[in-house]
Amino acid sequence: MPTWKLILKRLALAIAFVPALPLIVFSRVWSACGRDSLFDACGCFLALFPGKMGSYLRLAFYKGTLVSISSDVYIGFGSYFSRPGAVVGNFVTIGSSCIIGLVTLGDKVLVASRVSMPSGRRQHALRYDDSNPKDDMIFDRVTIGEECWIGEGAIVMADMGPRCIVSAGSVVTRAMPAGVLIAGNPARALPQTSKRG
Repeated sequence: MPTWKLILKRLALAIAFVPALPLIVFSRVWSACGRDSLFDACGCFLALFPGKMGSYLRLAFYKGTLVSISSDVYIGFGSYFSRPGAVVGNFVTIGSSCIIGLVTLGDKVLVASRVSMPSGRRQHALRYDDSNPKDDMIFDRVTIGEECWIGEGAIVMADMGPRCIVSAGSVVTRAMPAGVLIAGNPARALPQTSKRG
């Protein structure tokens, strides 16, 4: 990428920090009190801003609230992170209308639209009384290896090794090795027949 383009991208991100800063501060204070509801609400609100500037607003907010996120990440319209413990590598692209939980995304991961990556498979509360149902939820980290491609409408609830391809609509419920094609519901690993360029 030419230097002038990189400078313009960093300038746009710096400008986006101005309106995102109050949301970052309030979210961090609320999270310090043991509640993530404001983080979630701010993420949903910022997901509604269209275009490149919307992506920069989301990125600025998440740079101030997630554990780690690169400055070279694109976050599409309608997409948001539901857990502040997420870690996002370099040159990650997230399509529109994605919901991403407690995940680690490796470098150069491509996520299509309408992908869901919840925090593992054990988030359903077991209580039906007046107590807080979140007390029964278990949030597991899902790790996606570098250079994975995740297709439209996929649901990923388990770890995947590097350079995997998840076909559209697949539901990944168990860990997958590196370099495989993942397809089906529940998804299974198939060997890739051709090399990606």
